[in-house]
Amino acid sequence: MNSLDERLAQLPRDLPLERDLWPAIDAAITAAGTGRERPRRVPLALAAGLAIALTAGIIGWQAGRSHSPLASAPGTEGFAVPADPEYVKTRATLERTYHERLELLEPATRDRIEHDLSIIRAANADIRRALAADPQSAVLNRLLAGTWQQEFDLYATVVQTTEPAMQRNRT
Repeated sequence: MNSLDERLAQLPRDLPLERDLWPAIDAAITAAGTGRERPRRVPLALAAGLAIALTAGIIGWQAGRSHSPLASAPGTEGFAVPADPEYVKTRATLERTYHERLELLEPATRDRIEHDLSIIRAANADIRRALAADPQSAVLNRLLAGTWQQEFDLYATVVQTTEPAMQRNRT
């Protein structure tokens, strides 16, 4: 019995085609290109989601560069979310949209995302407790900014990935 390599070597290298498929493919491509095509637009919500994610990234980057404790919102103790009005507004908008879009997901997916969010928030709380003991720690401040960024990223991902579902629900 021949080895597999020997049997493969005996196979013909070229096989003649029964028919040339390219003319039919070319005709289909040409016909598809002549029909009325819908203009491609980036959905407004996707653009808004990207803008929010970018804003969150900038805020996280600036907070991570700081060697001093991050500003707290008035009336809060310790290390709270930044009090910058743009941050507060962006976060509220993104969080509201996230909660609306979360309902579009399958229950198992929704549960997993909520579980992941609880891990991020627990890490944030742990880091804030550590910062209470060492408020000048650049590492802890960067880690805190990182958890805020992870939370924003999770919100933005849910918003962006559910955009097609929102479009289907509107039609």
